[in-house]
This record gives sequence, C-alpha cells and structure tokens, in this order.
Amino acid sequence: MLEKTGRRWLRVIHIIFIASLMGGLASILAIKAIPGLDTRQLFIANYSIYTLFNTVVTWSFYGVVTTGLIYSIFTHWGLTKYWWIIGKWTGTVILFTLVWIWLGPAINGMVALSDIGMKESAVPHSYTEYHNTLTPVISVALLIMFTLIAITIFRPWGQRTQKYELKRSWILSLTGFGVVLGVGLGLMGYYDLESYRNMEIGSPDLTLVPDGIHRGSVSYSGFEYSVAVKVIESRIEGVGVVNNRDSKYARFAEGIIPRVIQNQSPNVDGITGATTTSKCLMKAIEIALEDAE
Repeated sequence: MLEKTGRRWLRVIHIIFIASLMGGLASILAIKAIPGLDTRQLFIANYSIYTLFNTVVTWSFYGVVTTGLIYSIFTHWGLTKYWWIIGKWTGTVILFTLVWIWLGPAINGMVALSDIGMKESAVPHSYTEYHNTLTPVISVALLIMFTLIAITIFRPWGQRTQKYELKRSWILSLTGFGVVLGVGLGLMGYYDLESYRNMEIGSPDLTLVPDGIHRGSVSYSGFEYSVAVKVIESRIEGVGVVNNRDSKYARFAEGIIPRVIQNQSPNVDGITGATTTSKCLMKAIEIALEDAE
C-alpha cells in the first residue's frame, strides 16, 4: 500500500499528465483554427499538430493510464471494487479508441497531404474531410475527460458486490506480464520501423543507366513494394508504382515521385505521415537504377 505522501505525489503527477493531455488536445484545436495560411505555412501548422499528437498527447495519455493503474493497485480503491472506478476505466478505453482510431489517422492524413502540396488529383482523399474531423473528435475527447474528472471528484457510484476479488499479487502479475509483453512488442515494431525509416538512399549515376524501363522492389513486413522507372538519355522521365499497399497512407507516399523526377534522384525527402512507405518506394527506385547499371 502507498503511504500518504506517496499517494499525494502520485495524485500530483496524475493531474500533471491530465493537464498536459488536455492542453495538447486544446493546442491542436487552436493551431487548426489559424486562418489564411499558404501552402508552406499550412504544412508547418500541420507538422506542429503532428508533433504535438505524437509527443505531448501520446505520452501524456500513457502517463495518465500508468499513474491511474498504480493508484488503483497500491491503494484500497482497487481496480474493480467500486463502480465509479469501473466507469473511469470504461471512459478511458473509449477515449483511447476515439483518439487513436479517428484523431490520429486524420492528423496523419492532414500532414501527408499538405506535405505533398494538396494536389487533389494525385491523392485518393480530401484534405477537407480530415480537417473537419478534428474539431468534433477533440471536442468529444475533452468532454470525456471532463466527465472522468467529475467522476473522480464526486464518485457517484458506490462499492459493488463481488463474490471474488483478485489478490493484489495476481493483479500485479497479470499487469506486469501485459506491460512487459506490450513494451516488448512495441520496441520490436519501433526498431523495425526505424531501420527502414533511417535506411540510406543512394543516388545512382544516371549516365550509366541505359534507356528503357527498369524495375526494382523492396520487401517490408511481408509486403513487396515494386516500381518501374523510365530512363531516357540519362534522365528519369517517369516512375510508376507497380505494387503498393492498398491504404490511404501508402498512396500518400507516392507523392515522392514528382520529387524524384525533379531532383533526378531517389534520395529525396519522404512524405511526413507516410515515412516508412516513402522510404520503401525510394529504395525500390534506387534498386531499379542500380540493377540497370
């Protein structure tokens, strides 16, 4: 059991994480509402939203859940002893679903489309649709958080009748196993992603590449990304994507093609919000040119 001083500090940390999470969501709304931005300014604004979401919002949410879990396990309140605590955890799950199923993808879509340059003919989705998603989703998320705070303060539902109660040792064992498993899988996925996001892309000597259409491919996570590169008189005249994932974000990554043609090199900036697929397509273009040499 936590001593009084420990509980007090844990509450303070929990409140800081809650305030940070709400502040992050409110900041996203404020940036989204800035009017009259040109193309470059719009990308900067969306990149700021993207960064806020992936740092402040994400880590604050993890902090809220972790401190709440510790407080439940190491005090007399428990995880399921009181209905109001069950209500809080239910609300937290709803909040997680709302933010990561709707808000996250919308933010990724916005930053990717603004990075491409908003050329609607080149992308399969409307920027406006993503943009209009933010206000209602964040408003509902903030409403849920205010509701959870009110539940914590007023504790409207009492203790529930339960025949069996898990011992703290069982709760700790199950929670610990879940945390270790989740962190382990998360780290494996993270380092796998980073290995592709940070892989070096070369700039093959186009004077050594014969005229014609050259194919290249690269595999990632069990999927093969393939391209066909057209070279005429030592110039990249076109790039066709032969095989790509069937998803919005994978299609956004195809926004690198105009950059490759303009720079006459596969070593260009990837599309923010679709970085991994961008890198895979860039590597496939590099392989096509190198194999042609």
